[in-house]
Amino acid sequence: MSPTTRTLHLGLNLLGAGGHAASWRWPGTDPSAFFDIEHYVRAAKVAERGLLDAVFLADVPAISLDIARQPPVHGLEPTLILTVIARETRHIGVIGSASTTYNEPYNLARRFQSLDVISGGRAGWNAVTTSSPATVANFGGPQLGREERYRRAEDFVEAVLALWLSWGDGTVVADQASGIYANPAHFRLLDPSKNAFAIRGPLTHPGSPQGHPVIFQAGGSDPGLRLAARSADVVFAAAGDLAAARRETERLRALSHQFGRRAAPLVLPGLVTFIGGTEEAAQRRKKQIDALVDLKTAMVTLAQRMNAPVEKLDLDKSIPEELLPDPQTVPFSVGHHRTIETLAREGRTVREIIASVQGVGHRVLAGAPEQIADSIEEWFRTGAVDGFNIMPDVLEDGVPAFVEHVVPILQRRGLFRTEYRGETLREHLGIPITNEPAEKNRDRLIGLMP
Repeated sequence: MSPTTRTLHLGLNLLGAGGHAASWRWPGTDPSAFFDIEHYVRAAKVAERGLLDAVFLADVPAISLDIARQPPVHGLEPTLILTVIARETRHIGVIGSASTTYNEPYNLARRFQSLDVISGGRAGWNAVTTSSPATVANFGGPQLGREERYRRAEDFVEAVLALWLSWGDGTVVADQASGIYANPAHFRLLDPSKNAFAIRGPLTHPGSPQGHPVIFQAGGSDPGLRLAARSADVVFAAAGDLAAARRETERLRALSHQFGRRAAPLVLPGLVTFIGGTEEAAQRRKKQIDALVDLKTAMVTLAQRMNAPVEKLDLDKSIPEELLPDPQTVPFSVGHHRTIETLAREGRTVREIIASVQGVGHRVLAGAPEQIADSIEEWFRTGAVDGFNIMPDVLEDGVPAFVEHVVPILQRRGLFRTEYRGETLREHLGIPITNEPAEKNRDRLIGLMP
C-alpha cells in the first residue's frame, strides 16, 4: 500500500468466550473463559500475529444476565487484563471501556495513562455512559437519564484530556548532576473553579510515546453522537446494513466538522463472523452454534434491548409495531436498537431476529473467507466505514480462522498492512499526537504548582 492509500482498520473484540451468545457451550471452549487471563492473552497474541490494530474489552461492572443459564461476558477489570496483554505483546493496541457515569476523572485518567505508559503508547479508552439497572444497583443512587449522563460525559472527557496533558513539554529535567528533576512551571494545572469536577491535577507521571491514550466512543444516540463528534478519535458503531452505516457515518462526519475538527473520527462497526471453508460449512457452523442458544434468555435480552415486556414477544411471530420505541428513548445502545428495529420492520420473527443479531445488534456475517473479505472490502470502499471491530462467533477457534484465512486475502488485495509500521496505537490508526490543550481549554489552566 502506498502512503496515500486509505487504510483499512481491524480490531478484535474480546467479548468473553466469543461474539455469539452460546459461544461458551461450543466444544473446545472453557465455559469460564470470561475470567481466565490466559484466554485473553492467547486471543491477543493471535490477533497480533494477524497485524490487527488493537484488542478491545467492553465492560459491564455487574452481572446483568441470567447467570443460571449464561455466564457473564465481562468478569475481570479491563485495564488489568489489558496490562497483562500489553506485557505479553509488542505491537497490538489495548483498548478498554470505562464509564463516565460511575468513575471520577482523576482516577480514570491515571489508570489509563498508566496503561498507556506500561504498554509503550498502545492504550485507548472507550468512553461510555452507564444505564444498566444491574450496574446502578451495584453503585447505588438513582439511574441518570440519557441527557444527564451525556452532560456529565462531555465534562468528564474534557477533564480527563486536560489531566493527560498536565505534564507539559519540558516538565521533566532529570538532571542528576544538578539535582533538578522537574520544572514545576511547565505543569498545566486545571483551575478548580473552571471545571465541572473542581479538580486541579496534575497526574502522578508524564505520558507515553503517543502522548496520551486514544479516545473511543460507542454511543449511537444523539447525545452520544455529539460526544463522539466533539471528542472521540474512533467510534465503535453498531450497523446492521450498509445504507444505515453510510447515513450514520455521514451524520458523524458532518457534526465533527461543525465542531471545527479537521478530521472526523474513524468509524469501526462490530462484525460477528462465522467462518467456514465454504459458505455451506459456515452456515452449518452458525446453525450448530445457534442451536445452543437458550431462547428464554435470548428473548429476555432482546426485550431489554427494546425496553419492552418480554411476555409480549412470541418466538414465531414478528414484533408488534407498538413495541418498537423511539431509538432515542431506549435505555441501551441506540445502534443496537436500530439494527433490531430494521429486522423487525422487515417482518422477521423474534426467533429470526435472535439468530440474526444474538441480542446485541451487530451485523452477523457467515461465509467462506473470500465472502467475508468481499463484504469487508465493499463496506470499506464505499466510505461508510473505516474498518471493523471483529467479533468472532467463538474466540478460541474463530480468531485463528479470521487471522489465517481472511487477513491474507485483504493483504493480497492491498487493503490491509503486511507489517506494523509503528509502535503506538496512534501510528496503527493514523491519528496524530496532540500534546497541546484545545484552545477553548487554555483559559481553564492555572499553571504553577504551589
